[in-house]
Amino acid sequence: MKLLNIDANAKTVKGQKLGFMTAILYLLPWKHSGVNLCPMAEMAGCHASCLNTAGRGGIAKRGDIIVTDGGSIPNNTIQRARQARTDLYNNNRQAFMVQLIKEIHAFVAKAKRKGLVPVVRLNGTSDIQWEIIPAMAKYQREDGSVASATIFEIFPDLTFYDYTKIAKRFNRALPSNYHLTLSYSEASKRYMQSCIKARADHNVSMVVVTRNLKSKAHYSAAAAMSGANVVDGDAHDLRFLDPANSVVVLKAKGSAGKDTSGFVVD
Repeated sequence: MKLLNIDANAKTVKGQKLGFMTAILYLLPWKHSGVNLCPMAEMAGCHASCLNTAGRGGIAKRGDIIVTDGGSIPNNTIQRARQARTDLYNNNRQAFMVQLIKEIHAFVAKAKRKGLVPVVRLNGTSDIQWEIIPAMAKYQREDGSVASATIFEIFPDLTFYDYTKIAKRFNRALPSNYHLTLSYSEASKRYMQSCIKARADHNVSMVVVTRNLKSKAHYSAAAAMSGANVVDGDAHDLRFLDPANSVVVLKAKGSAGKDTSGFVVD
């Protein structure tokens, strides 16, 4: 079982034209594994329209489903693979981290052979606070001290990036090689206010849908008038390239096109 997906989707592969190769870790989101890996999913309203079931991940023969603590997901090879990875993460963290480190080393070597810059996104379909998750129980830092280390310390020259709905992550000192973009939602007033507060210092992504004759261009114009840099989030997935003070506009995909929770901006 492989943990990392390397440029195997239509969006991340666009980064190769910009000189980058992307590896993404896809796990089961929210409560589908029995452990909530997306703690803000209900408040942000994204649990029902998660990208987990977009594309091939949402297709199952004869409508077969897997019943989970989060409801149900299609019974297909993609979801079963995500379940196996997530079970390993939840039940044998040490083995998971050993394999993740091994695969990242191999990925970095592969990218360099192709003349591309390797970048990693650990939360393809999850929202784990990796900056506080030990990757190794014992690790010798540059100053000679030995302590638990995060994945960012083990690969200090590698760029990592993610979207997140956990605004409080911005209250801590994030690793210099880890870029986060906050995912906006109007599903709850409390969550929306946390986005607005974080928006002063951090980039925000916004998923939109073309209902009621509105369009992505409409929201781009609105964001521009607020003084933000407007970024087409569908052009590529390399969020760490976005300029500061940006609103990243993304088109709703899969079941998100029918979302009315407030996560998808109408």
